[in-house]
Amino acid sequence: MSLSLGMWPIALLTLAFLIPLIYCAKWKKKELKNIALLTGCGVVIILLYPLTFYLSNVLGVTGYAIAKIILFVLLPIVVVFYIERWNVKDILFSAGVRKENLQKSVIYGVIAGVITIVITVVVSTTYGVDVVWRIVMFFEAFTEEFFFRGVLFLYLAQKTNLKVAYSTSIIGFILIHPQHFTSMFIISTISQAILLTIVADKTKNIIGPWIAHGLNRNMPSLIRMVLGI
Repeated sequence: MSLSLGMWPIALLTLAFLIPLIYCAKWKKKELKNIALLTGCGVVIILLYPLTFYLSNVLGVTGYAIAKIILFVLLPIVVVFYIERWNVKDILFSAGVRKENLQKSVIYGVIAGVITIVITVVVSTTYGVDVVWRIVMFFEAFTEEFFFRGVLFLYLAQKTNLKVAYSTSIIGFILIHPQHFTSMFIISTISQAILLTIVADKTKNIIGPWIAHGLNRNMPSLIRMVLGI
């Protein structure tokens, strides 16, 4: 597999990690080492991101989902385990994978999802993806929610503060979608970044954001097909 800079499209993610690093360097030095390790996790994710291309070529959309699970779920779990020495259950709980406030999270997530779906329908121009892709990508949306709303927001807020966590999560999520920077779809990306982080904050649960994210990957194209737009 020939690699090029184009195979690291999420490289801008490193910029988001400057926020907690600078904060801890100035105001919370005891957490600087831990945040440096979390930043290292982000760098490794970027360096290994070509795995998504390789597995996609071999296994299609399923391979892409497997790569995202490895990079955005398993790797962060390993890093948080190294930092905290928590068991997996406690790590998942800290990242918002929990029963508490589940109903509230789902309700808020659906509301946020409706808003982002409407925005996406307006700014999007594509549709017609197959059923298997829709199903896999709905569940794969969990990987990004776990990393951005779970680790880079809920967990990071425990290590720094809410403002730092909000900024890191939102900016990081936007920066991993550079393909939208020159199109109107960036509005949808920004709205998701903000609204889903708010839902995670209000409920301390990422199941609602996951549902919203998954629906936003599927419903806009279906709506456009039905409406013929």
